[in-house]
Amino acid sequence: MGSLIRRGFRTLGDLFKYVSNFWISFWKETYRGTKEHKKGVTLFLGICLFILIFLAGTMYKFTETPTFCNLCHNMKVYVDSWKTSTHNFVPCAGCHYEPGFFNHLKGKWKDGQVSLVMFITGKGPTMPHAEISDASCLQKGCHRSEDLKEKMVFKNVAFDHGKHLEELRRGKKLRCTTCHAQIVQGAHLTVTETDCFICHFYKAGTLGEEDCLSCAECGACHIQPKGELSVKGISFNHKRYIERGVSCLECHVGHNKGDGHVPENKCLECHNEPNLLATKYTSEFTHRMHVTDHKIECYRCHTEIRHEVGEMPTMAKFTESCNHCHIEQMHRGPKEMYTGIGGIGVTDSPSKMFTIRVDCVGCHKTREESKAALYTTKYSERALAESCVGCHGEGYDEMLFHWKELLVKAENEVNSRIFNAQKKLYEAGKAGLEGQRFKKAQNLINEARYNYTFSLMGKGVHNIEYALKLLNHANNNMEKALTLIEDGYQLKEYKTEYTCTSLCHVGLERRTVPFNEIQFPHDVHMGMDLQCRNCHSPRENHGKTYLKNCAECHHGDGAGKVACGDCHLSVKRLFSGKTGIGVEDLPSIKVDVVECVDCHRSIAEGQKESFKAIRATCIKCHDESYGKMAEDWKSTADELLKRTSSKLKRIKEHIQRLEKRGQHTFAFTKLFGDAEYNISLVGEGKGVHNLEYAAELIEAAKKNLDQIEPMLGKKE
Repeated sequence: MGSLIRRGFRTLGDLFKYVSNFWISFWKETYRGTKEHKKGVTLFLGICLFILIFLAGTMYKFTETPTFCNLCHNMKVYVDSWKTSTHNFVPCAGCHYEPGFFNHLKGKWKDGQVSLVMFITGKGPTMPHAEISDASCLQKGCHRSEDLKEKMVFKNVAFDHGKHLEELRRGKKLRCTTCHAQIVQGAHLTVTETDCFICHFYKAGTLGEEDCLSCAECGACHIQPKGELSVKGISFNHKRYIERGVSCLECHVGHNKGDGHVPENKCLECHNEPNLLATKYTSEFTHRMHVTDHKIECYRCHTEIRHEVGEMPTMAKFTESCNHCHIEQMHRGPKEMYTGIGGIGVTDSPSKMFTIRVDCVGCHKTREESKAALYTTKYSERALAESCVGCHGEGYDEMLFHWKELLVKAENEVNSRIFNAQKKLYEAGKAGLEGQRFKKAQNLINEARYNYTFSLMGKGVHNIEYALKLLNHANNNMEKALTLIEDGYQLKEYKTEYTCTSLCHVGLERRTVPFNEIQFPHDVHMGMDLQCRNCHSPRENHGKTYLKNCAECHHGDGAGKVACGDCHLSVKRLFSGKTGIGVEDLPSIKVDVVECVDCHRSIAEGQKESFKAIRATCIKCHDESYGKMAEDWKSTADELLKRTSSKLKRIKEHIQRLEKRGQHTFAFTKLFGDAEYNISLVGEGKGVHNLEYAAELIEAAKKNLDQIEPMLGKKE
């Protein structure tokens, strides 16, 4: 109280009265000033409110930008990957917050708390983790549900989003981010193949058969590789083998590496709660928590599985499937022969089949008729020959038996020469031959004996060319040994000589084979002393036929008895107006009036054909108007084909889809086949040769296709 008295306040009432009078005077003055300056105060408050709203909006937007997210040092790698991704036009919050205003505010509230803690403590999580819901991916303006129902091709694999999102896979419900990882190898929200392989090949083993999800055949995922592939200099086309029903696993073995198991104590890397670790959880519960309800990368728990063609196997890694039953050293001779190593005096040369990764089971199959070839020593050569036919087609069983005959003959000859040389060396030794000559001759005979034994025990048919080279080297060794044993012996040189027909294409000279539109007679051409290389490509690009070489013999003055129509069959049919389906015969008006060479003069003169040259011939025989007529004919013929070819292709693809689903297509198979033949006749026969007939063929084909379309619609 003393202090109050000293300040002029005798009682607490005086103090209260003083304070209240101050506030009354303050508010009176404030009211008076506000009233006098009402417009100014209103304007000032309006400006303040605008600045406040502007700052709030700016901060709201700024906190959703990658720049703000990147303020945290451990977010840099994520932001950098986002900048180079296909989603770099979408702001962070566009995916990381669920759609909807209130969900947006909820996300802001959570992030605000995290940011506040980091601002106060200066510490953040060492492993930031974010989950993106399916709703964020499927929101308006992003990925539509309708688009995901369409099938797509991802890295040569046919993929269906519907089967993965709408159906249970291994009994688990997946989400978008199950496959689309948030970050992998510098990418953002892209498919990580590791997760695909863990799901599809978990415990599948090297052959991918034991527990392979929905992959009884590779074709369930992989589409057919297109065109020619070059494998170690060998040209290879999958189409020919797929059409024969050859299984992918007969060549692609050991394509799985790893089994995807979960190592012990893996849970400790994330969890350290004793009560959680002491509890046993079912696989269903664990996957629901880590895959369906929350997003944890599969590779965080499962070890890696690799599914790939891989490099060419070495002998140590070869025949993994055989080593499950046999000890590694068993069949070492055939293995070394197949891989082309171990011989003396001959460069290592693996079999062509080994080069393209054909394993033992490719020939020694487990079919009913050839189980003996795999499980017992009493294998059947006939069963092995059937394997040749199964992959390569008719006639290749003869090739196997021919190889056996060649080898038996060559091995018997070498064995006989080794015996005779050894006998002569023995007699020469008794007669006094000794020293370096004797030792060198003995070494040559021993090397020859080794190569002979290697071919015998390695079954030379596993690598016929390598085996023949070994035997020829053995023969040359015998010749060198005889020059050391016998004075004056004349050395003979043995060369590895074989031709296409003497080694592989046995009896081809007796066969007529289909080539383009005709049946090609080999006997006629080989009787003219033509070599295989006159028409076919070198072995490195094996099997290609040079059509251009035909003109060198069959065009011009040296054409002989071969008429143009003998090779150009479709042109002949269209020109003569025959063989069309559903139309009457209608020969061209030029039949019996002009010959082929009358228009195609450049070919008769050995020059390259062109429409410009044909047009010039028309003008030369007639007048300038015929050049314009030729152009009109060509454009009309092209338009006829264009009108139906796209429709034919579309219907063909539709029929193929129905066949893949197992539906019957026989109701319109004939209609489609007739239409395809007519269109092909116009295309291959060049419609300008008989424009009127070409128009009728196209019209008949169009009617067939129009009849098929509604029938296809009912099948859907």
